[in-house]
Amino acid sequence: MIIEPLAGALGAEVRGVDLKAADDAVWRRVREIFLEYAVLVFRDQQLEPADLMRVGARFGEPCHYPFVSGIDGFPFIFEVVKEESETVNFGGNWHSDTTYLAQPPLATLLHALETPKQGGDTLFANTCAAYEALSEGMRAIVSKLVGLNSASLKVTGGRRKMHSTIGGMKTQDMEKADEYEAEHPVVRTHPDTGRKALYLSRSHTIRFRDMTEQESRPLIDYLQAHQIRPEFTCRVRWSPGTLTVWDNRCTQHCAINDYHGQRRRMRRLTVGAQTPQ
Repeated sequence: MIIEPLAGALGAEVRGVDLKAADDAVWRRVREIFLEYAVLVFRDQQLEPADLMRVGARFGEPCHYPFVSGIDGFPFIFEVVKEESETVNFGGNWHSDTTYLAQPPLATLLHALETPKQGGDTLFANTCAAYEALSEGMRAIVSKLVGLNSASLKVTGGRRKMHSTIGGMKTQDMEKADEYEAEHPVVRTHPDTGRKALYLSRSHTIRFRDMTEQESRPLIDYLQAHQIRPEFTCRVRWSPGTLTVWDNRCTQHCAINDYHGQRRRMRRLTVGAQTPQ
């Protein structure tokens, strides 16, 4: 197993591993480096849906995503497709996955099937490093806050509008987006490493508990800009067969929408529902 860091803050490419054939000893090492690097990239992984489910099970039980239908026979896996004719992509704003659920997933697995000749990369940010870089005074303020997270995507144009412009995905329950809300601490503690991380986003966090949206927005905007500073980030370039697994408890990600006229097709699975503490 060869581990090549992607950047100083987080991320590593793991070579020399066939995840379908990995034994328990290999998986123990994968878990160690997952906790160390938070974003792991495995190249040339030939994974059918059943294989992806088995790999995901090494990180946790599968989670249901409420707005997109799963593929036939595998309700927890859905395809993220942007067609050549489309200009809007899925996941094109900085966020951690499904923070509007009471128990968001600890990990997301994304497997590339078709990728553009150039573009379509994904950026990741280390929210532990971002928290640790705050001043002592700001850490004291944010550590007392609880964020109200909503699936409505009201700040970025609305979930129904976003999904209606992506033709390659089978969407559902758009009318219920406003019903998915959850409160989580703005600073959460990683249950495995003990490190504290910022846990809010401009996409999903609409206000703080006991505060109005107008009062909350300036601090949400500041913290969002802070946690995606270049020194906290890494970049993943995709090719067919690439599997990337990331830790939603201490990262954010953003899919770059810079490949109009080219097709991109991925399979996505989230696992390990946990209550942020």
